Amino acid sequence: MSAAVRGAALQLVKHLEKLPEERLKHIVSLKESQLERFKAVAGLKAGSQNAQQKPSLQEIKDIINRTSGPLGMPKDVLRKVQDALPQENLTVEAIQEQNQSLGHILNNKYRDYYSTGDKLLKPQGNPQYYQRLMDEIEGKKKETFWSAMRTVVLGK
Repeated sequence: MSAAVRGAALQLVKHLEKLPEERLKHIVSLKESQLERFKAVAGLKAGSQNAQQKPSLQEIKDIINRTSGPLGMPKDVLRKVQDALPQENLTVEAIQEQNQSLGHILNNKYRDYYSTGDKLLKPQGNPQYYQRLMDEIEGKKKETFWSAMRTVVLGK
């Protein structure tokens, strides 16, 4: 990789690190996956802070010996699989476009541009609906089964 691509990737990594943690935990985090991807391009040490310790050589040999699946495939089949995988050809322009898009997200450009009014956020039939959802996500107010049933039946 050229120095310009590494520099652009380093700038993107700095922006990615500013992203807030996701409120809901998923199997794969956008922030973590992109940090891992672009740290390798920038020449930084890849891997997350919570990464588990790498397995030992003996553990890897045990896994290979026990596995009759993909790890036990012939070398020519593995080579074909590797050749079929798309190779990432990053350019400075592509990384700068991603950096610009991430900057827009961090600055809430689209939230401000496409602002929603109270008519959408507080519908007349159930004005507390979205606030209850956000309170549940943030853990501020836990709704019980009975209060949820009351809301469904009465609409409040």
